[in-house]
Amino acid sequence: MPKAPKSLTPLEALIMDAVWDLAPATVRQIQEHFQTSRPMAYNTVLTMMRILRDKGFLKSERQGRIDVYQPTFSREQIGRRSVGEVLDLFFAGSARSLVSQLLDSEKLSRDELAQIRREIDRRLREPS
Repeated sequence: MPKAPKSLTPLEALIMDAVWDLAPATVRQIQEHFQTSRPMAYNTVLTMMRILRDKGFLKSERQGRIDVYQPTFSREQIGRRSVGEVLDLFFAGSARSLVSQLLDSEKLSRDELAQIRREIDRRLREPS
């Protein structure tokens, strides 16, 4: 499998999120997906999807007169890579610092904190 491309702009990430939800998807389907939340011109979506294809995030297959797009990498693969970039760029590779900052951000509900604790406890129980 090819190496994941470096990073996504905010608009590219928004488009990718829709592609992951709808894949396989056409430009029209992605445009309609944003109709109520963030309307975009067809040409804007087309341009962004072509850029994402050129950057290696999407692949397309011609079906008649329409290109049908699929993600090249899963949401999880890109997420792991992005977290790694943030970790290196802002936290000098320290996962502890990243988690500390996340916990200090006050954006986590008690339920989310409990879920995080369960995940950490589960990982600690796994053999090394």
